[in-house]
Amino acid sequence: MSEKTTHTTREYLTVPGKGHMTLLTSFRRNGTGVGTPVGTVASNGKLYFMTPADTWKVKRLAHNPRVTLAPGNRKGEALGPAIEGTVRRLYAEEAKHARGMLRIGIVGRFFGIVFDRKYPGEKTAVYEIVLDERGADMGNGGFEKTQAACS
Repeated sequence: MSEKTTHTTREYLTVPGKGHMTLLTSFRRNGTGVGTPVGTVASNGKLYFMTPADTWKVKRLAHNPRVTLAPGNRKGEALGPAIEGTVRRLYAEEAKHARGMLRIGIVGRFFGIVFDRKYPGEKTAVYEIVLDERGADMGNGGFEKTQAACS
């Protein structure tokens, strides 16, 4: 991403069938954002990710489905401006289908195996993210350094 705008962030993250490290910011009840790196994959303009079901991130998303997303790295650092979206937890066949999509490339297959062994069935929360139509460029470049409380 040479010129980093919310439009290029949306284009970058929604390339079909390509996995990305993404800084997902979920919000506590008091409105404080908590950034967490997650692996996402896009399909039909939506993003998908999975996480252990017993994390604080899952609890925050159950209370408030609003999130922001930015291209990121495994350290939890944003590499571009953030865009807004809404998450929805998937169950049964939808979750199974999304887990299959998340097995992109060697890294995706590796983490798929790890999640299957360590967090079988409902111990893994699988989410779909629908991006907001408007590009929300937040005045601070779209992200805050809130990864100190990552879960």
